Amino acid sequence: MFLVPASGYFQPFQDCEPVPCGDQQISYPFRHKEQPSHCGYPGYELGCDGYNPTLSMASLEYRVIHMNMSAQILEVARMDLLKDMCPQTYVDTTLNFSLFNYTPRDLNSTLFYKCDPSMSYQPYQFYCHPSGGGYLALDVDPENQVHEPCNVSVLVPILKSEALGPSPALEGGDYGRSISEVLKEGFEITWIANTSQCENCNKSGGRCGYDWTRQEFNCFCPDGAYPTTCDGPLGMYAYSDHLICGFQLAKAVQSEGLLGIPFPLLVNWKTTRSCP
Repeated sequence: MFLVPASGYFQPFQDCEPVPCGDQQISYPFRHKEQPSHCGYPGYELGCDGYNPTLSMASLEYRVIHMNMSAQILEVARMDLLKDMCPQTYVDTTLNFSLFNYTPRDLNSTLFYKCDPSMSYQPYQFYCHPSGGGYLALDVDPENQVHEPCNVSVLVPILKSEALGPSPALEGGDYGRSISEVLKEGFEITWIANTSQCENCNKSGGRCGYDWTRQEFNCFCPDGAYPTTCDGPLGMYAYSDHLICGFQLAKAVQSEGLLGIPFPLLVNWKTTRSCP
C-alpha cells in the first residue's frame, strides 16, 4: 500500500529520490539496492561503497567510475584487479548481455598468468608472487587466443584510449605498475534498457520508475503516478485497484481527519467508498 506521508507527496515519488554516492548520483534506470524495486528498471541495481557506486554482475564486483546518463554509458573497473592484479582466483570478465553491452571504445585484452619461465620474451610482462611470470596481450580474439605456454588466462577489456606505450626495451622488464594503472581506468559498458522517457519526466518535476506488474515506465510525481510526465493524463491506473484505494484511503485519513479510528472501521469506511 502506498501511503501519503505528512508532506503530502506520493510515496513512490519520495522513495525514488536520486541517491548520492560520492560525487555521483544513483537514479533511473538504476536504483540503490536499498530502494524499493519500483525505483529502477528490472536488473539495474547499484550499491555504494561510500565513494563510488558499485555494480555486481555474475561473480564479480565493479566500481562505477563514471555514469554518462545521456549516452547510457557506465565506465567500470573490476574491483578484484583494482586491489591486486595478481588475484587469488582467475575469472573472465563477462557481461549480462540482456542488460549491458561493450562500447566501440573497448579493447579486448587478456592477462596471462603462471607462464613457463622458459617462454620467449613477451611485451607487457609482469611478475606475481608466488605464481610466477605473466603478461598482458592486447586486442586478443577471445575465440582464438594464441599465446606462449601459460596455465591461466583472464579476459579483461581496457579502454583503447589508455595506451600502454612502447613495451620495455629490455627482456625481463616488469610492466606491472603501468598495467595496474590501465586496469584502474576500467572500460565502458552501455545499458540496453530504453530510458528515453525519463528525461521528459524529470523535466516535468517527476521521478522515473517502473511498474513491475504492467512492465512499463512510470513517472512518479508529487500527486501520483503518470504514464510519461507530470503534466500529462493522470496515470494512477498503472497500479492495481488495491494500491489505488490504499492511496485514496491515506489521502482521506489526512483530509477527513480519520486519524485515531480503529483499523477495522477504516476498512469498513473504505468499502463504502467503492474500493474493491
